[in-house]
Amino acid sequence: MKILDGIKLARKINRETEAGIKKSKTALGLAVILIGNNPSSKLYVKLKKEQAEKIGIKFYKYKFSENVAQSKILKIINSLNKDEKISGIIVQLPLAKKFNTEKIIQAIDPNKDVDGFHKKNLRALTQKKPLVVSPLILSIIELLKKTDQNLSNKKIAIIANSSIFSNSLRAVLRRNKAKKDNLFLIKPENKNLIKKTLIADIIIIAIGKPKFLKANMIKKAVVVIDIGINKIGNKIVGDTDFENIKNKVSFITPVPGGIGPLTIAMLLKNCLELAKMQKKEKAGY
Repeated sequence: MKILDGIKLARKINRETEAGIKKSKTALGLAVILIGNNPSSKLYVKLKKEQAEKIGIKFYKYKFSENVAQSKILKIINSLNKDEKISGIIVQLPLAKKFNTEKIIQAIDPNKDVDGFHKKNLRALTQKKPLVVSPLILSIIELLKKTDQNLSNKKIAIIANSSIFSNSLRAVLRRNKAKKDNLFLIKPENKNLIKKTLIADIIIIAIGKPKFLKANMIKKAVVVIDIGINKIGNKIVGDTDFENIKNKVSFITPVPGGIGPLTIAMLLKNCLELAKMQKKEKAGY
């Protein structure tokens, strides 16, 4: 079993992004909208702020209670879309059920959508001309490259609650030579879940259920990318039963220290790329 070290990869990407910021001589601003008091969301925003400021990106946090009107959030996004000092905008997910998440995400200017969730950017994935790709998906691909897997002959199970995430990841995996018939998109409650996971060569799981993926659900030498982040008491764990499956897998991401830091690094890299594009557009290139 080999640990896929997201921290080490993130450091490398952050160094490259910091160098890119200095070289481009572009002032970057990242705006994050945080609604409510979800502990995981607050932690992610804190980590994004620390790393952004460390490499030279100005960080703007807009914090609201869950009682905030959706119209106010949309008004803030509209203002940020027009603000030239803002290179990228994030609405920290998940949102409470009272909010129309889709409407809020689609209000973000696609040219400032560092998370890559706007319909224009999602559509571009299938057209092979994406302006920006989700940092989470970029991180998954980066980690898979470290395993030297030939995706063209691998069965890949994506266990996720979000169809937007699953479909976007599938599109990017297809661009990386994975075959359509070998890609399984599965909800955690699917009755055929274990049948699919037992034949999968690669399992990518993002469901927010601690220790969900057990040893009896996987075959030997499988690659596991665990995106979950859950709290049990004071301990942070993933969606996999790490201790009980680690000796059965060939590669696995730890939680914490796997996908999380790498996703933040990819997000900041996206922020730089969008800032450079905005600078070109402003100059009329």
